[in-house]
Amino acid sequence: MTEATPTTATSGLGLEVHPIIETYRALVETLAGYMRHAADLLEKLYADQDQMIEQLRQLCARTHSLRRTDFDAIFGQVLADRRATRQSLAALVGQYRAERAAVILELEQLFRHDVARAFQAWPALKERLLNDRDDGTGPTVTALRQVHVAQEMISRALTGLLERGDKLKIEDLKAVAQRLAGRDSRDAAELTALLAACESAGGHAGLKWQRLVA
Repeated sequence: MTEATPTTATSGLGLEVHPIIETYRALVETLAGYMRHAADLLEKLYADQDQMIEQLRQLCARTHSLRRTDFDAIFGQVLADRRATRQSLAALVGQYRAERAAVILELEQLFRHDVARAFQAWPALKERLLNDRDDGTGPTVTALRQVHVAQEMISRALTGLLERGDKLKIEDLKAVAQRLAGRDSRDAAELTALLAACESAGGHAGLKWQRLVA
């Protein structure tokens, strides 16, 4: 009996590869869908906050003749951190999906154009596809969760200020702004690291694939 070679075994290999790649693709889309839903909920939270912030501006203008620029100066750090986080999250889920899609495309091209090389690399590739289910998901989910906790706290603080109505004092406004800014600065530092991990995950994944098939 002759030993199977890459040429004689590739047809069976092709049958094995397709469902595993498709399963991995489905997993990525499922995780990305959950993350997209979480990001959409966060965006709704941001939109609700936009309305509360504007209501606070109007309340302070009516009761204390506080100018818009002065209000924004009091809440400057909170608004800046909030804006930066919102912008970062806007592309986070799409980036996750794009990075995983690049890995899948690399696999498909490998099996399409260099079957003999793919045959040799397949055991390691298969193990990674089946066993490595994170590959950037963890940092992304952690970032989304942390942002949600921070923004929920901001929403509660804004609601509390609005509920004071005409009794709201500028000192109260400043105290809440300072408390939120102090908390946000700590959260922002950790979130920056988490987002950086998300951004580099795709590059690391691609490098791992290249090493496996080298």
